[in-house]
Amino acid sequence: MEKLKVLLWTVLHLPEYRYKYWLTRKIRNEINILNSWDTVNYILEQKKSVCRFGDGELQMISHFLKKKKNENFDVDTFQSYNEELSRRLLEVFQSKKENVLICLPYQFKKASVSTLKTRLFWEREWLGRKDELLKIGFPDEIGDTNFTRFYLNRLDIPDYPKYINKLKQIWKNKKITIVEGEYSRLGVGNDFFDTAIDIKRIICPAVNAFDKYNDILNAVQNYVEKDRLVLIALGHTATVLAFDLSQLGFQSLDIGHVDIEYEWYKLNAKEKVAIPNKYVNEVSSGRIDSDLEDEQYHKQIIYRFI
Repeated sequence: MEKLKVLLWTVLHLPEYRYKYWLTRKIRNEINILNSWDTVNYILEQKKSVCRFGDGELQMISHFLKKKKNENFDVDTFQSYNEELSRRLLEVFQSKKENVLICLPYQFKKASVSTLKTRLFWEREWLGRKDELLKIGFPDEIGDTNFTRFYLNRLDIPDYPKYINKLKQIWKNKKITIVEGEYSRLGVGNDFFDTAIDIKRIICPAVNAFDKYNDILNAVQNYVEKDRLVLIALGHTATVLAFDLSQLGFQSLDIGHVDIEYEWYKLNAKEKVAIPNKYVNEVSSGRIDSDLEDEQYHKQIIYRFI
């Protein structure tokens, strides 16, 4: 029944949003957003840090700009509204630092890279955010936020193995430190990070990680050498953390959802599904809080927030 409701809503509203989105084609064509392939190539060539802004981060910035209260931010997510986090997200977005690539959804420029329902989502998201984005200003050069979300609902990546191999080159022959939520467990049970020569982990709170932000930042500074690539999967907090670490001499990438997309690819999934032993916030049955018995995983942990 729920799927039928979604289908009916899509059919009813698609013409309206598609037309309104089409009317903004001139503005969209002027925005310099790289697609997913070009974003990965850019990271490989330029060795920049990456800060990703998706619908959640943009929603929080919008809430902040409109000076709304915490209790008015009714979103089912792993990060509650935080005014300081919102202020920092806006600061990062407007930062214009040479060693940082700011990312937005490529679908803001060309939504047709997504399947029907997802395309409609991004067309509507663009229409709701464009005025604020135009007001605060776009970065001169922008990567694709969804370079980490390469599998489900994409029409522009026909060769998944080739794209995955390109992604893996980012950490090939590198020492990496993964900063992640308590139950995220990136790369556990698969070969996604096997091209790295060493893996360490800092385990952070699964929800509302920004409440521990200063402690997390200090932990990276105290326990991670600057020759290590820092990969962060920590929701909205990852965007800010990647930026701050970049200014401290680390190359740091916000790569949220990338491991889950790889798991869905391996399963040949047709929709978002729970993954055993991993936190999947977008699936109600995937919001786990169970321990994991994996000796190698536990040996990789150098600091844990418990």
